[in-house]
Amino acid sequence: MPKPKVLLDLLEKVVEIAIFVGLIILAIYEFDTDVIEAGFYLLLAAIISPFSKIDKPAKRSLLTCGFIGGILIGYFY
Repeated sequence: MPKPKVLLDLLEKVVEIAIFVGLIILAIYEFDTDVIEAGFYLLLAAIISPFSKIDKPAKRSLLTCGFIGGILIGYFY
C-alpha cells in the first residue's frame, strides 16, 4: 500500500496533466473565434504544465489569480 503523501502527489500529477490537456484542447477550439482568449488558455496551460519548472506553491497562486482573472473577464461561462 503506497503512503498517503505519495498517493496524493500522484493524484495531483494526474489532475495536473488532465487540466493541461483540457486547456490545450480548449485553446485550439477557441482559436477560430477569439485569439486573445485562446492565448489566455495557452498561458494557463503553460503555467500548469507538468514540464514547467515552477514550484508548486507559486504554480497554485498563479493559477488561482489566472482563474479569478478569467472569471472577471468573462471567459468561464
